[in-house]
Amino acid sequence: MTTERGRPRPPGATRERGAAPERRPYTFVLDAGLVERARREVGEADVVRSIEAALAAAIDYQLWVREVAAGERDALS
Repeated sequence: MTTERGRPRPPGATRERGAAPERRPYTFVLDAGLVERARREVGEADVVRSIEAALAAAIDYQLWVREVAAGERDALS
C-alpha cells in the first residue's frame, strides 16, 4: 500500500476507509476494526472510557466553535 505521494505505508499503520455512512449531528460512527484493535490492546473498560472522553471533547469543541462564531467567546478562551 502507498500514500497519495507514492511513499510506502508501514503495515498496520493505516486503515482503509469505506464510504461515509449517512449521519445526523452528534451521531458518531466508529470504525469496527479500530474498536476491535483497541479492545485487544487496552481492554473493554478503557475503550469505553476513551470513546466517552472523545465524544465529550468533540461536543465541547463544537460548542466552543459556535460561541466563538457568535462572538460570545474569545477564540483563545
